[in-house]
Amino acid sequence: MYANDPTAAIIGMDVTEVDELLTLLVTEEIQITHPPRAGLIMMTVKDSLAVNFHLGEVLVTEAEVLLRGERGYGLIIGEEPRKALARAAADALLRCGRPVLLCKQVSDCLERSRQRQNTKYAEEAALVASTRVNFDLMAGA
Repeated sequence: MYANDPTAAIIGMDVTEVDELLTLLVTEEIQITHPPRAGLIMMTVKDSLAVNFHLGEVLVTEAEVLLRGERGYGLIIGEEPRKALARAAADALLRCGRPVLLCKQVSDCLERSRQRQNTKYAEEAALVASTRVNFDLMAGA
């Protein structure tokens, strides 16, 4: 999914999972340097000729925190201030690596969410694959 960003699992978390993560982080003294705020960013994609194409603007929510001297940043598509704050706080915690037990608990929470999301994506892919039609094999075509 998002191999090099451990906090990416927060993107697909539901409200209960975000609350669970924030409950873990409540013991830490987190300074909110930039509170969650909505904004727009340009979505750029490559077209069929591998040329960059500006598809349009996307609504995002971003937040920034400071935890034990480590800066954390969270960006979420949509207007989701709690997710942006949770992602920023988890980012800062995992960057500083202390306290070790809390880092392990947060990592475990993120991994459980990642596994749930991967299972959901696999189930959806299987449903989509079951509707695939191979027109080359249709009789009389």
